[in-house]
Amino acid sequence: MFPKKEVEFKFDIIIGPSSIIKGDIESEGSIRVDGKVLGDIKSLGNIIVTEEAYINGNITCINADIYGIVEGNTKTKGKINLYHKASLNGDIICKSFNTEEGATYKGNCFVDPEEEIVIEVDAMISERNIDKINNNLIDFKKTQSNKNRNDKSNNDNITNNITNNSTSNASNTNGNNTAHNENRNNAPQAKKA
Repeated sequence: MFPKKEVEFKFDIIIGPSSIIKGDIESEGSIRVDGKVLGDIKSLGNIIVTEEAYINGNITCINADIYGIVEGNTKTKGKINLYHKASLNGDIICKSFNTEEGATYKGNCFVDPEEEIVIEVDAMISERNIDKINNNLIDFKKTQSNKNRNDKSNNDNITNNITNNSTSNASNTNGNNTAHNENRNNAPQAKKA
């Protein structure tokens, strides 16, 4: 039913088939879901839900291509496409809604090409995450630097202990041999018959 042209998307987030995400996801870029998401997804890009994917939450994005299962409301600024094995249980709001034969849909449908749909994503996502990542990186570097200093100090102590023990053992061994030899020299001699 849909034109079969190959469209190449650049995804900022890909949720793999063996992944389960519990919680909401917000992105300024496109998202592809191959696994499970238990939470809402907001994107300033497109969202693709593959055949193996399952989403239990609301979707808000520019365009949504759904091949898998979505249990929640879907709101787009553009199109919602349901492909032949797709299942969508929830209300939709969009400018264009297309379904292939075999897709299932249960819910209310509001299609209005004239209505301006606004997607609100936390405006501070990028800056806040970058600051958080930078702070974590600084803390990690400090921790690693301290750990390396402690490891070097511990290694130096271990090396010194090994060296001291080896020297001490060598002294004890030499002393023991000397004492043993002296005792042998001072031992009463058996008389020869």
